[in-house]
Formats: sequence, structure tokens, C-alpha cells
Amino acid sequence: MAIGYCVDCGGRIYLGNRPWIGQAAFCRRCGADLEVTHVNPLELEWIGDVVDEDGELEFELESVPA
Repeated sequence: MAIGYCVDCGGRIYLGNRPWIGQAAFCRRCGADLEVTHVNPLELEWIGDVVDEDGELEFELESVPA
């Protein structure tokens, strides 16, 4: 059983026997929506986050109707 850890609260997230890149994960402890970004070693990131060429985190903003 593969276990990842929430990047927000550190809670355990069980990902089954064979996690894959892009697999969605949900933290029951804090409610964070995450996805698998690396399999070996297992890493999780928030869904929708993008890292630019400088390694800095950029956030995608959703448009809200007026």
C-alpha cells in the first residue's frame, strides 16, 4: 500500500498499491485536493498548481462571473 503525505497538514493519504502520476488524492484531515506528481519517491502537490522555469510556484486563478 502506497502512502503519501498531505503538503498542507502532513496527514497520511492512502493511494492504493500502484499510484500513478496525475492520480487525484484527497486529504480527509484538512480537505486539500491533491494529485500525485512523482511516483518514486512519492510526492503530492495541490491540484492546479504550476511551477515556472525558475522553480517558483504560480497559481491558476479561476474566473468568476460578474
